Amino acid sequence: MDPAQVLALYESFAGDRLTFLYSGSFHDDHTARLIALVEEYLEGEGAPRVMRGRLAFIMVEAYQNIVRHRSLGAEVGVGRSLFLLRSRGNVHEVTAMNAVGEEDERRLSAALQRLSDMDHQEMKRSFLKGLQSDARTTRGGAGLGLLEMARRSGNPLRHSFTPIGDGRALFGLQVLVGGDHGWLSSDAGPAGTQHQVIATSGVDLLCRGALPAAMQEELLRMVERDLNDDRPRAERAKHAFLLVTGVLSDMEVVGEGPMVVVSMPGAHTTITVAAPLRMDSAARLEQAVELVRAMDAPALQRRYRDILLGREGAATGLDLGLIDLARRSIGALRYSRYGRHGQPFVVLEVDV
Repeated sequence: MDPAQVLALYESFAGDRLTFLYSGSFHDDHTARLIALVEEYLEGEGAPRVMRGRLAFIMVEAYQNIVRHRSLGAEVGVGRSLFLLRSRGNVHEVTAMNAVGEEDERRLSAALQRLSDMDHQEMKRSFLKGLQSDARTTRGGAGLGLLEMARRSGNPLRHSFTPIGDGRALFGLQVLVGGDHGWLSSDAGPAGTQHQVIATSGVDLLCRGALPAAMQEELLRMVERDLNDDRPRAERAKHAFLLVTGVLSDMEVVGEGPMVVVSMPGAHTTITVAAPLRMDSAARLEQAVELVRAMDAPALQRRYRDILLGREGAATGLDLGLIDLARRSIGALRYSRYGRHGQPFVVLEVDV
């Protein structure tokens, strides 16, 4: 990904305490990982239990709607599915995007129009009535899911349909949970979710904000599952992810925290980390990267072995992490530095 594009992506989610975006294979078993991810975040934020349950339900329902109802054969390019959570204080915005055919578009439009005309009590009665009927299909009954998301959120749903050709549209659905401060994204369509950048760059997942170890573990499990059909590639991605986050832990991150992006644009996997740093941390990282990039493969191997054996003086975790990354990478490490709000903003990227 172009480093200027990485900075623009970081800026597009400015103000968020947590941004989590997923645009991978949408395996059903990721559902449990989503719950664990949001539970870890909300517990750290001190959110009440009722909010945790409400947000977890809406996230699962939105994610499952993509799993059940996306139009098969349209999962790449302009029809790529996307799940996005943005959290800011007590306000949480969940977005689900997936391609739908003409029949599903008509059905969804009608259901959303009916919802917009209902008050809370009407939603509750309609939901209970729906549970007693045979309306739910083998594909999951999206109408009841929409109704319950609207009822539990306490806010109107927002949606969009963007034509993408071949009789299909990209359906965007947004749910706002908590607070009455308005939407965090500009709209429910591709522009409001950076869909074009995500699709063209082959982004599998993105996480922006504080990354405690438990959240890193859930992200790593999602990456490994998406690469389950190619175990060597999954192992390479796993090691690179751990090394990149290890390098990050050796830096003094400021502002709104780091952003980690895992992309799968072709036969390789790209791990990108971007973060605003203190001046001294940025200078230390830049110097370490330049030293590593100046080494050829045999020199990297010798230096790696010497560090492990304690030869040639002390080395930091940063040195060891970058050398190990360079040993495993396809091509050189890529490093860029920008200015942002008076602080260095760095982008480090590796292909494996």
